[in-house]
Amino acid sequence: MNIQKKILTFMLIFTLSCSLCACQKQDTKSKVSNNAALPELRIGVDILKPFFYKDANGNYAGIDADIAKEACHRAGYKPHFVEISWSNRDNYLESGNVDCLWSAFIKDGREDSYLWTDTYLQSNLRAIVDKHTPDQKLETSTAHGGMAVRAGSKIEEMLLNKSSDHDPIHIYSCGTFTMAETAFVKGYVNALGGHEAVLQQIIKDYPGTYRFLDGTIMTADLGVAFRKDDTSGHCEKINTALQSMIKDGTITDISQKYIPASSTDKEVSENAEN
Repeated sequence: MNIQKKILTFMLIFTLSCSLCACQKQDTKSKVSNNAALPELRIGVDILKPFFYKDANGNYAGIDADIAKEACHRAGYKPHFVEISWSNRDNYLESGNVDCLWSAFIKDGREDSYLWTDTYLQSNLRAIVDKHTPDQKLETSTAHGGMAVRAGSKIEEMLLNKSSDHDPIHIYSCGTFTMAETAFVKGYVNALGGHEAVLQQIIKDYPGTYRFLDGTIMTADLGVAFRKDDTSGHCEKINTALQSMIKDGTITDISQKYIPASSTDKEVSENAEN
């Protein structure tokens, strides 16, 4: 009798285990199927750590990567990141190769060129130099050695407008920020300009080597840009998702995960004017 009970108990446990495994497999299949059924949002990106980069496993990570993934989840999209030449970003957008541009993209001065979401983050544009450089001012530091920047970036535009015969700023525009960083690290230029969080990452990667120049070139609003004539409704859905992420603190949590405490890049208040 005891043997029969043991056999029955074993059979019951085995049956329940099989049922549980089948349910789990079915749940997994449902999730995969549901995700595959979602409409795809093709997002044009540029490598710019800590906003967008690939981690050790080859997956996209960073402030904008995580914000985009969560926003797409809330808006009912499957994000598909497409690495593009940032200086040719408008061609990718106009041709339909990407649905939007989302890579620490600055709205200021470009408000009429795209269909924008509201601002979801703000970023200071600054410059770094070798820590032994005696200069504190941007103009004196770049008068001879020059500054490397990413081609097509807002800081390139700002510095070209700021440069004058009296206070020249020699700009070296590079195809990617990685190229600009390489030129700076190898000593081909005296300074490197860009987002404060990006420059802070370089200071962290080369401890005791570089420092910020005094002051901020500008404080910029970041947004997601769609074609001006886009009628798909993508922008409205992503904007609603971003606003909910600002309201519940998700964007704050994501940005604090990546931005060093010393950086002044900050999230936007849910009540901020855009």
